[in-house]
Amino acid sequence: MTYPPGSGPYGYGPQHQPPGWGQPGYQPPQPGWDPNQGYPGGGYPPPPPPKSNTGLIIGIVVATIAVLVVGAGALVLIDRNKRGEDNRATGTTTPELVTATETATPRGTATAQPVATKFSYREQAKDWNFRLGDVALHADWVDGRDASNCGDIEVGGKLTALGCQYVAEMVYRSERGGLMLTQYVLGMADADKAAAAVGRYTDEDLQPRPGSYIEDFTIGKWKDDSEKQFLVIILVTTTAAVDEETASKYLRYLHQDMLGALAFR
Repeated sequence: MTYPPGSGPYGYGPQHQPPGWGQPGYQPPQPGWDPNQGYPGGGYPPPPPPKSNTGLIIGIVVATIAVLVVGAGALVLIDRNKRGEDNRATGTTTPELVTATETATPRGTATAQPVATKFSYREQAKDWNFRLGDVALHADWVDGRDASNCGDIEVGGKLTALGCQYVAEMVYRSERGGLMLTQYVLGMADADKAAAAVGRYTDEDLQPRPGSYIEDFTIGKWKDDSEKQFLVIILVTTTAAVDEETASKYLRYLHQDMLGALAFR
């Protein structure tokens, strides 16, 4: 059985598409429209255009310069500090001023101190006048002498054994001749010898020369002490016209006065 065109067993035959619905031909892409956009699959989309590295390079250069500047500043600061420490370590302190006749001694170098000159009776060869508060004492100068050893004033070599090397002797008179003061300054080997000799002898070890004391004395006292390398011994002798308090006063103050003079010598 034949069927007329346009009909079939089910009333459907080949259908004619209306105009405009045929297979579309190639259409050029519209401006601004990506023909691949919206179509998944079928290959990978084209890679994105390469990004410019200009900004990154400039940033790296700027950062490098900043690091170099900071590092240079730190090196300058460290160098200044190092030089400051070096100056302090190498001794930039101002040396002590010295006179034109002296030689500057390097710091840290121990040098022996010059030995003090010998004491002589001539340093005190004059009347003794003393005043302290209400105390006023006076004694007339009699005489003095220097000896190269202590043999003339000692018994049995006692003072020499203790370190005496020489002696200066000074003699005074006061209280209308009723009181005499005999003063010895012994030059010892050193300050330690002088200090160690104090109290190591008695009046029996001493032998004053005639004329330096009142031989038939009523009161006789003596006192000793040391100052630096000197041992100081003082004797006081009186007649019956002078009391013990007066004798003790002369003894005490003349002794202190001599120790003070040696301390500032």
